[in-house]
Amino acid sequence: MTLPVSVTRQGTNRAENRDAAGSAYNSGAYLYVIADGTSKPESGALARALTHYVLASFSNLKRSEISCPDKTLDLTLTSLSAVRSTLCANYPFASASYLVLMIHGHTAVSIHAGDCCLGQLEDGRAVNWLSPPHCGPNWKSDLSHDLIASSPTRKTLWNCMSYRRPHEPHIQSLQAGPDTKWILATDGFWAELSPAEQLKAIAGQSLDDLQGDDDITFMLLQAQKQLIL
Repeated sequence: MTLPVSVTRQGTNRAENRDAAGSAYNSGAYLYVIADGTSKPESGALARALTHYVLASFSNLKRSEISCPDKTLDLTLTSLSAVRSTLCANYPFASASYLVLMIHGHTAVSIHAGDCCLGQLEDGRAVNWLSPPHCGPNWKSDLSHDLIASSPTRKTLWNCMSYRRPHEPHIQSLQAGPDTKWILATDGFWAELSPAEQLKAIAGQSLDDLQGDDDITFMLLQAQKQLIL
């Protein structure tokens, strides 16, 4: 897995970009984090603090703790619990969606709460979104991303990182082949851009000339040096 390509753009009429993203490597394992602060006060700061804390915790793990994917997953979940129990108190009114992707050999595990989503890319095809957004009408986690994107209640989160209520991370285990191409994205990307615009942004690794009111961030992961769409 190579270093990720991370692209972000502040939304129109926004005082700040409330998205955050980053990555870390430790003893053969990789961790990628993307977070999206809501419109609540200091949510951007919470998204940045969450991202920094989880990546720093992963970077500080001992080699023996990284050797087993299950143990690494447990420790990553512990760091997310620590964010909820300690950091969130500094941002009592804030809330944020997040997505964490751990890649350990041929094993990939995603952890998310809220509406940041993980997808896979196949040449010439629209993104295959794998994470069910925890928002709006998708309380059964059975609706398509296109349908959720058009819902007037899409911005209502029923599971996210917040001091005011507990959250329940959703965990998915996936296969990570040598040519697997992953994309981590905030809802500004998967909900506000059409499939064609998403592919344009990915191919150009740019959000220039694409419209959107929301902050937009995506992280592209690829085993090969060059992505061919």
